[in-house]
This record gives sequence, C-alpha cells and structure tokens, in this order.
Amino acid sequence: MKNSALAGCVVAVALLVGASVGGSAWGGVPDDPATAEMVPASPELVRQVQFMLQTLGIDPGPIDGNAQALTNRAIHQFELQNGLPIADLVTGGPISSAVVDLLRKQAMVKLGSGVTPPPAPTNAVPPPAQTAAIPPPAPAPPALPPPDPFASCPSNAEDFKIGGKQYTAQSFLDEGFGGSVDRAVPDLRQRLVEARDIAEKIGGNALLEVQRQARVLAYFECRQKVEQASAAPK
Repeated sequence: MKNSALAGCVVAVALLVGASVGGSAWGGVPDDPATAEMVPASPELVRQVQFMLQTLGIDPGPIDGNAQALTNRAIHQFELQNGLPIADLVTGGPISSAVVDLLRKQAMVKLGSGVTPPPAPTNAVPPPAQTAAIPPPAPAPPALPPPDPFASCPSNAEDFKIGGKQYTAQSFLDEGFGGSVDRAVPDLRQRLVEARDIAEKIGGNALLEVQRQARVLAYFECRQKVEQASAAPK
C-alpha cells in the first residue's frame, strides 16, 4: 500500500453530514443515477468526498479539495463497485447527487459496523474431573522472543485496522512509511490537523475517528523518542 493510502486511511473521518444532496434524504436510498441531480463540486464538497473515500478504504490522495488523478482513480473505483456510471470529478464541475449520497450512506455503515464482542459467560459448567495419571515429560520451553524495545509505548491493535485489514504497528510502519518513524511522525501530524479541521464541522463519529488517529500518532511519537534515546552516544 502506498504511503498516501495508509496514512490517508489513518485519518479516515466519516463525513456524515446530516443534510441531503440533490433531493436524496440523508441515510435513505440514493437517487437513481439516470435521473440524479448534478450539484456543484465545490472544494469543500470535494474534501468531503475524499474523506468518505478514505473511510471506505479507497485512497483518494491528499485531502485538499482538489480533485486530481488519485481522487479520480478512487471515485472511479467506487463507481465501478456500485454499478454507477463512470464520471470524472473536477473541482468546480458537476457531480451526481447519487454518487455523493451513496458515499455518505456507505461511510455511515462503515463507521457504525464496529461491534464489541460479548463477555465470556461466567456460569460455564466446569469440565468433569479426570482420573489422575502420570503426565508425560514436559517439553522443553520454547525460546523466548526478544524483548520489545517499544513496550513502554501504549498501543491498541484496533487502531491499526485499516480498510478491513488488520496491521500490526510494525507492518503499518513498514508498508506506509518504509519502516521509518521519522517519516511517519510528520506525515501523521499533518493528517491529524486536516482531520480535526473537518471533524470540528461535523462532530459525531468523526470525532471518534480523530481520537483514533491521535492515538496512532502518539504511539509513533513515543517510538521516535525511544529510537533517539537509543541512538544517542552513551
């Protein structure tokens, strides 16, 4: 996955605006593509489209309100997946309200799909007692893995689940930033600024997504300090 794809996913904020576009009610069935109203793709609307594509795990490139090649590649992928007519997105040009409404609907479902597993039952029947037997010799204990040099940096595995794929912190760093914490930290900081700017206007689940990406940034900032301390002359 490219740098922009992973980092963009980290800032995937659901732009779930409670207003309709082109006459389709928020959360309802999208307009028929053949009769859907065309609305102006203002820079603000393009930014929202880019953020919603990120939420669905489709890389739109920079979240800057400027529909360039990466954004058009992403919107074409979304249109193909949903059987919509393929059309370019041009900042200031027209965009189908059916595309925008379907993006919003799927982004809302994506953010609302997380389900916490139920706790284990406390009244489970214990297994029946077994007749005592001489146990076989215990196998040699496996070799212990090397200690984690970043164990002091708190992290949550769920924070590294991107677009339906579960990454570890290391695989996220390797695939998104070539294994370089020094590359990851400034990039994630900039993405967090962009996400907060959008989330302040939207609220709701978008704020939860901003908190998630803030935790990811805090983890890599901690790793950066550990690496700098290890590299410092003794």
